[in-house]
Amino acid sequence: MTFIETENLNLKVPSKENLPKWTEWINSPAVRQTVNSTLRPKTAEMQWNWIQKELDSHNRILLEICDKLDNSFLGVVSLSDIDNNIRSAQISTISPFKKKKNNQYSIYEARIAILNYAFNELSLNKVWAATVYPENKSYMIKNMCIGFEIEGINHDFRWYKNQPKIGLHYFVTKSIFDKKKINSSRLENLLSKKNKNSNEKKLSKIISFLQIK
Repeated sequence: MTFIETENLNLKVPSKENLPKWTEWINSPAVRQTVNSTLRPKTAEMQWNWIQKELDSHNRILLEICDKLDNSFLGVVSLSDIDNNIRSAQISTISPFKKKKNNQYSIYEARIAILNYAFNELSLNKVWAATVYPENKSYMIKNMCIGFEIEGINHDFRWYKNQPKIGLHYFVTKSIFDKKKINSSRLENLLSKKNKNSNEKKLSKIISFLQIK
């Protein structure tokens, strides 16, 4: 069941059809390196029970990312910690597989779509997130290309293999989203080499200022 439609994607209400792949992802060692909530093993039944509970709550939107042409399951996008009083929410995505040319930017297309939904249908003002650095440097740069700004750092964001990991906290507001015309811009232009290079330099300056080695 499609909830949000984009040019290349259908963002669907979760179903049992893609549950095996979803469960495989959240149990994978690769995902555990950067997603703290996947540190404990889950069966498909446990995952489905969690999905149902979250869908029934009032503070999360949880959607599957599916290719519009062949309906292939590409990932998951979510809004959580939805707070209608301060009009904010956290965004997250999981899509841990090697992308092909036709779906290499599917995560960012899905993120833009759910941001548009958050700002214009839920009337939120701020959407935020955090990611491990430098492991997710490239991911952070692409998020900056679709409007996100760095808000701060956490030097003890999480621990992995008994080592502290740095976290970058980032956000976008409705005014930034609208001012940069993210929703009306071509994704290829937002994620152009020129734009990525510019945001890489911007990120490096921020990191240097914050004295992160």
